[in-house]
This record gives sequence, structure tokens and C-alpha cells, in this order.
Amino acid sequence: MKKFVSVFLCFIILFGFSACTEEARPDMTALSERLALINEYYAFDYFDAVIYDGAYHVYFSLCSENDVLLSLHTDEAGNIDDVTITAVAEKMKTDGERNAYMNFSSAVIDSFTSLSEKDVKEKEKSLSYRKPGLYFSDLYETYSALRYNFVFSSNSEYISLYCEYTEIMEVTDKQ
Repeated sequence: MKKFVSVFLCFIILFGFSACTEEARPDMTALSERLALINEYYAFDYFDAVIYDGAYHVYFSLCSENDVLLSLHTDEAGNIDDVTITAVAEKMKTDGERNAYMNFSSAVIDSFTSLSEKDVKEKEKSLSYRKPGLYFSDLYETYSALRYNFVFSSNSEYISLYCEYTEIMEVTDKQ
């Protein structure tokens, strides 16, 4: 009987460790807490969010009133499926305003994803959201890493960084 209990406890411990390594998507509270660690002004709560068209929308005033919009879709359990950070050209005229968007969007993506350093470097090479000088030009860039898909799009009126978590990992045969 002691051997059975010992083996049973070993399996529970092993399964416990494997559950800890599973990718965990944050809910709104966890995302806000992670953002607050980066910059206290990035924190938000449910009362700041407006629900429209099945998504939570939170306006941030980084340099002027309501200059950046954070949109979040969640699953039934409240985990975030995707984030979108949008800004309008009228509110992002100066280098300081564009840098504020860049810093905020970087903080959101870093808080939402769990990418390795290598994947972060590849993402930053592939997407121009960390290059404010290119904002509001015609861009449509995509990148995928692990379970995340990214789209950075820009035109003369808007800039938008979108990141989604996918349950299905795409497997490719590199030869």
C-alpha cells in the first residue's frame, strides 16, 4: 500500500509541474497588474472598460485625452484571446506622442505574451511598431511565434497593433 501511495504522489507532483509550465493567458485583472509593474499609469479595471461588439475597450490618455484605445476579446473563462492597440493620426502628431504609443503597445504585448528573447527580437525585426518614424505610412506587417499571431497596420489615419493567442500551433517542416 505504501508503494502505491508513493507512486500516486509522484504522479501528482509530476502532473503539477507540467501544469505550471503550460502557457497561461492573462485575464483583464492580470494584464492590468502586469502593465502597472511597467508603468503605474497603464493600470485599468473593469469599470474603465466599455463593452461594445463583444469586446472590452479601454481608452488611455497617454499624452492627450483618450489618445490610445486598447481592445480585448476574452473567452468564456475571462482569459484574453487577443489585444489591439489603436491610435489616430490626429492625436499622434509629435515624436513624444508617437513614443508614448510605442512604449504602451510594447508594454501591452510584453504583458500579454510569453515569448522568448529570440522570438521578441525576431518580432521586432518583422514589425515596425517600435519605429515611430514609420507610423501613419502604408504598412501591413505580420509575424507569428509560438501560439501568437501579430499584425501591425498603419495608414495615413490610424495605426494598430493586433496580437492574438491561438490554441493551435502551426507545425511546418523546414528543409
